[in-house]
Amino acid sequence: MSAAATSDVTGQFVPCLNPATLTGLPLPEFLALAAGAGFPTVEVSVQQAQAYGTARLRDLLQELGVRVAAASGILPAGPVLPAPLLVDPDTYRTCLDGLDDRLEAMAALGCTVATTVLNPRSPLGTTRARALARERIAQLATAAAAHGVRLAVEAVSIRTGLPPELPHPVVDSLPQLAELLDDTGTDHAGVLVDSFHWAAAGADPTHLTALGPGRILHVQIADIPAGHTASVTDAERLFPGDGALAWPAFADALVRAGYDGPVSVELFNPTLRALPAGEIARLSHRAATRCWTLAKAGPR
Repeated sequence: MSAAATSDVTGQFVPCLNPATLTGLPLPEFLALAAGAGFPTVEVSVQQAQAYGTARLRDLLQELGVRVAAASGILPAGPVLPAPLLVDPDTYRTCLDGLDDRLEAMAALGCTVATTVLNPRSPLGTTRARALARERIAQLATAAAAHGVRLAVEAVSIRTGLPPELPHPVVDSLPQLAELLDDTGTDHAGVLVDSFHWAAAGADPTHLTALGPGRILHVQIADIPAGHTASVTDAERLFPGDGALAWPAFADALVRAGYDGPVSVELFNPTLRALPAGEIARLSHRAATRCWTLAKAGPR
């Protein structure tokens, strides 16, 4: 599909903003900046939403004209990744405390997608770690379904900067994740696609198209620097369109996989996050709406 043809379909993608891109801001300020920059949807931390007050937040969202597309925090933050699917059993049981309350808060906000990250490596052997991941994904997805929420699972494909005490691989690509989800036996879990991880894993369009219709529940976007993608880290994430990712090819693959929902800008680059918050929000919205038709990525 050409860039011109891609522009006809990528208008269906909905710009979204992840709070990590504007890290450290109080929730009302983040939402106001997102709305002011033109974002119709956002991601939120359900813990922040609960602390602010669900009913109060629902009123604020309505006032700003913003919808919650996805919420993180179905499990509270862990020592390695934001969603500690493979932490030890005692920690996991503690993380389940308040699960129904968190899911109820998501549902009350009209949020139908809960995001979680599958640890790419584990102290457990690969076979045992994958079995445990299947078990916990099925458990969380079943709990979420009771509230009208689906679980979107993200595979981490970067390989640099991971803790050395986690020696065994678990899942680090979309095909591996899809196979694992197939084996869970639940229809209530799907895939969170992150463009940065997709590029780090080789930027293969078939990794997306093979997922099939209805399998992608949420998409996060950031660009990747040119060069050594095998050693890239999250701190090198760029605004979409400012790096080497083939955005038309990525868009085409998403469309062929049946996805036309939110695309959420998620940055962890400390240099970019040092910009004024309003500028970050404005640049993020511009990137989320124009990167798709760039034949070649380049700085704005």
